[in-house]
Amino acid sequence: MTAPITGTSSTTNKLPLSGSTSSGGANPLAGMNDSLGENAFMQLLVAQMTHQDPTAPTDSTAMASELAQFSSLQELTTINTTLQGQGTTTTDLASAVNNSAALSLIGKTVTAASSQVAVGSNGTTTVSTTVPSTGGDLILTITDSNGNKVATKDLGQVTAGTQSVSLAGLTGGLASGEYNVKFTLTDASGTVTNPASMITAKIDGVTFSSSGAEATSGPLTIPIGSIASVTSN
Repeated sequence: MTAPITGTSSTTNKLPLSGSTSSGGANPLAGMNDSLGENAFMQLLVAQMTHQDPTAPTDSTAMASELAQFSSLQELTTINTTLQGQGTTTTDLASAVNNSAALSLIGKTVTAASSQVAVGSNGTTTVSTTVPSTGGDLILTITDSNGNKVATKDLGQVTAGTQSVSLAGLTGGLASGEYNVKFTLTDASGTVTNPASMITAKIDGVTFSSSGAEATSGPLTIPIGSIASVTSN
């Protein structure tokens, strides 16, 4: 009969926890991150095999299961890397499409949401707003960069729908540059609102920045996303 092995414990050795040390010296898992990546998984597997109890080695079935998990981890890492690359490619493609669309706007007239107009060569031609169903008294006010009022136009009582104002007679005597426009609507009950303004301008250039492409009309910069319609001249 085989003699029992003495000097060993019947309790299986446990792996040292992070931050502790084993009887053999430094903790083999020290310095590992909380997230279990590919390299960390391999370190864990090697540490488990190194510190197993010789009298009760790791079951081969369990070892095969852990190796299968490691293989799955490698596959998931590869898939994640591939998806990240595809995401970058999609972003670059969308940016190229937007840039191409922006360049095609040069020389065309657009209608865009803006509270600014340009005066001078290639100045803004008209400004408009959409009046709600209540209607009311509509006034257009133009101010300079310092907030000083430089021109006004009382459109009187207007009904619901789009109301447009030609700027030719309002900005003719003003110095070239950017100006602010604001519509003020007072309905029958005395409620005052400021409906959003839209401008009609000819695009004469395109600028590119980290935030994307933007069209220009004289001194104005018009975000591509603010353009509501485009017409050919």
